[in-house]
Amino acid sequence: MAEKNNSDRKLKKTIQNHFAKTHYIKIYFTEECPEELTSGFILNASEKLLMIHESHNFTLDGIKIIPFNKISGTRHNKFEKTSEKIFSEEGLIKFNQKIISNTSLKSFESLFKSIKKQNFHCIVESTKKEKDFFSIGEILEINENSVVIKNYDATGKIEKTPDKILYKNINFITFNDKYSVVFRKYLIE
Repeated sequence: MAEKNNSDRKLKKTIQNHFAKTHYIKIYFTEECPEELTSGFILNASEKLLMIHESHNFTLDGIKIIPFNKISGTRHNKFEKTSEKIFSEEGLIKFNQKIISNTSLKSFESLFKSIKKQNFHCIVESTKKEKDFFSIGEILEINENSVVIKNYDATGKIEKTPDKILYKNINFITFNDKYSVVFRKYLIE
């Protein structure tokens, strides 16, 4: 257990260093996560949650919240440094400070309340009994153990039964991304 705590402290110190220097980094996820990795810029962190501005093909796409217990490591080598240089020289590093300031990372409960207050739909990727789930939509209910999402499918049809997701099953939360921001305009009741 002491080794795990030591590696947790080392990871958090590394994250803090990248955050302070606005580094473009690659984040690797633990084996139980449905994805292997993501890349982007760290926007904020708390004791349990990390906020990054995810990127794809030199565009900043959305904000991804990752529980620290889902992170296995980070990378900032010559490849990330090259991407960081391109982002910088192209003037692409632009973060919305209002969203960052208005997003609470104190707990899952405060996080979802802050996302709801900002009127964002969100994507929640979770795992339950070794099965991966993808929920997207409006946040309906929030309590100390779970969140309820008014989920819609890939045709934009809102499902009859909303998804109740326990915080302990969450892998990632994404919001203010192009997919959920645009798709919500075309929902079918």
